[in-house]
Amino acid sequence: MSEPRNPNASINRRSLLLGAVFMLGGAAALTRFVRQPAAGGDVPLVFSPEQFALLEQVVDVIIPRTDTPGALDAGVPAFMHQMLAEWASPETRDDVLKVLESIERRAWNKYGAAFRELPGERRLEVMRAIDDEGLAREDLAYGKFKSLVLVGYYHSEVGATQELRFELVPGAWRACLPLTEVGRASAV
Repeated sequence: MSEPRNPNASINRRSLLLGAVFMLGGAAALTRFVRQPAAGGDVPLVFSPEQFALLEQVVDVIIPRTDTPGALDAGVPAFMHQMLAEWASPETRDDVLKVLESIERRAWNKYGAAFRELPGERRLEVMRAIDDEGLAREDLAYGKFKSLVLVGYYHSEVGATQELRFELVPGAWRACLPLTEVGRASAV
């Protein structure tokens, strides 16, 4: 019969490192790797292929590629899908889908064609009208939609480092300064 093992004697480098990571707040990061996949092994489907294609066109109008990358370059549609599939409440998912439906309906009512079939300037007109109405009515569904687009973009690597100017330690404090001197806003 063997002697009972002393639990303190069985510490090795791996268990020590794992304990240190948990102490430093890595528990949340490590649980990401051991989380069970959703039913079927994939992220649940939130958008149909047509809705996802519409979402891509809409976010491209909201934040287009200019001298900096746009929402498509930042992966905003995939971010929104993941957030809605894994995090959002069913009500939030419904709100986002209703916003997409309202955009499509507006395109059909105004131009007699699907949003994706419209030329760029007409897409922009549709989005301006939706934006003006949503903001004027303080539409919570539209606010959620637009917030997801902006959060997805500005929290992406390209949004935070190419659209915004990243400075680990921004320069000296100057209370009042013209934006023309600065260029872009800074991400911190």
